Amino acid sequence: MKAVLLLLILFLISFLPASVAAENSQAGDTGPARITELYSDIESFGVTIHSTRAEEDLTLEVTLVRPERGREMVIATQEISTGSFPANTRVMKVGLWEVGNLERGAYTLKAKLLDQGQVLSESEYGFAYGARSATRVQVNDLVPNSEGITVVLSPTQPSLFDIEYMLIDGHDVIFRTKTEKLALTSIPEAFSATWGSILENNKEYMGRVKIQVYSPNREFIASTERFTARDDAEITDVYEDETGASATVLGRSQVPFEGSLVFSVYELQGISGHDSPVFIESARERVPVLLNDDDETVEVAWRERLTEGVYRLVIELVGNDGDIIERRETIIQSTLSPASTGGAGQGTGNETPSEDSGNDIPGFSVVFGIAGLIIGFALFKKLH
Repeated sequence: MKAVLLLLILFLISFLPASVAAENSQAGDTGPARITELYSDIESFGVTIHSTRAEEDLTLEVTLVRPERGREMVIATQEISTGSFPANTRVMKVGLWEVGNLERGAYTLKAKLLDQGQVLSESEYGFAYGARSATRVQVNDLVPNSEGITVVLSPTQPSLFDIEYMLIDGHDVIFRTKTEKLALTSIPEAFSATWGSILENNKEYMGRVKIQVYSPNREFIASTERFTARDDAEITDVYEDETGASATVLGRSQVPFEGSLVFSVYELQGISGHDSPVFIESARERVPVLLNDDDETVEVAWRERLTEGVYRLVIELVGNDGDIIERRETIIQSTLSPASTGGAGQGTGNETPSEDSGNDIPGFSVVFGIAGLIIGFALFKKLH
């Protein structure tokens, strides 16, 4: 028994230092947040921060400088709050340089990450402005909108490259996606991505692309444009007849579409339709909430079926703010005579012959059936 106890004690003694060493190793892997990536050109900049532990309210200080007569001249400075973010998080901050009358030459982005004034990390990125570019890919146009972002690139030489698409709210990159190993050979091409985040109506955002060209050296190109997010949708299909109408609506924005459809019917007085149409009725229906590429069909039924004649149907798609996004007009030609409707409120027109034959004596079939049962029952008793 003593031998067993001694072995147990020796095992614990040998295990404890190892576990303590493991804990110390994990603690040594954690450290303050640091700047891991920088990029800047004369129009914009981007800074990537990483931390192995949770951080709160750090300050990112960025400065654009250029050399002048043996010293550094400060062109612009910005301070950005990082906010709070969890451990092992990669945070990107983006901003625009809004300066004018810039001279050609060398510039440097200097970035510092501070915690209550204490410098945690700092880094620099140099670039040239106004020099003849030898980059193999050039940005011809950039169009971000409420659906996504499109960039047109042209090659100076056949090239392979990556594109990173970013959606920016203030200084924060709220959505990012990347496509790798794209190719351009001889002609310009358009490249696109859709946003994967929900946008706020009438709010300003920025769309940004960052392009990495692999050869002859690892080079970056970036372009940024502002846009205002808007709710948007379109009518893709319409059906109409004398009983009602329907319209299919397709979402065209990452702003949730919460609009409605208005169906209005007018009777045309003349065959040519030149006479003033007579308003018959109108129906308004909410469209289920739509995002980009979502679709829903909305149906309405007229209070009374339209009798023989020619009618104009007007369908209006109304947006979140009450604005008319799209208007469709079509014709309904009814051959339904007034007599066949059975009068207002009488029948639906879908009755089967057995439901509305008009020649049966009320209750006759029921009485005949009961009499048959009585006769059959009497015959059964007589035989037994």
